[in-house]
Amino acid sequence: MADQDNNLDLEDVGAGSEDIGAEGKKTGFLPAIVIQILKWVAIALGIIILSGTTTLFFFNLINKGRSGSGLEQLSPQYQATEDPLQYDDSIEAIRGVTSDEVPAIYTVKVSIGFKQGDNKTAFEFNARRREIQNLIFLTISGKKKIDLKPDKYSALQEELKTAINRIMQSGKIKSVIFREFVVAQ
Repeated sequence: MADQDNNLDLEDVGAGSEDIGAEGKKTGFLPAIVIQILKWVAIALGIIILSGTTTLFFFNLINKGRSGSGLEQLSPQYQATEDPLQYDDSIEAIRGVTSDEVPAIYTVKVSIGFKQGDNKTAFEFNARRREIQNLIFLTISGKKKIDLKPDKYSALQEELKTAINRIMQSGKIKSVIFREFVVAQ
């Protein structure tokens, strides 16, 4: 009754007016679709925060007491011990036969590795390329088929490297790599 006496409406006390749309729904400052979108965004953010917190909690629980690095030490075999080498692939494919009674035919392609930027070794290698190719041919042709199996490749590479370094004067090669090695009967 006091309201009627003073002629007060809800609008006068700060409640604002309630506009009623054509369909009988209330419309306010924001349309209903925007409010629905904001509600779903808030729910999605809540789920993301909850799942992130849960993941972090269980990750810390599982890794409790482990070292901070988390990475296993690499085996010395797999750690790079030297700088990468520069390889020369200019020696053509070498074909020949083994020294067996019934000779096997082989084909080998090699790459010669030397220190990067070592121009003296690269220049001498280039000058002696045919000599080195012949040395590789003679060395492999002197082997038997059983000595040219994959389990003996490393020893053969070392043998070739040593033989090539004996004829080099101004520099030494660092490795001999087989790009292709085929032995056929």
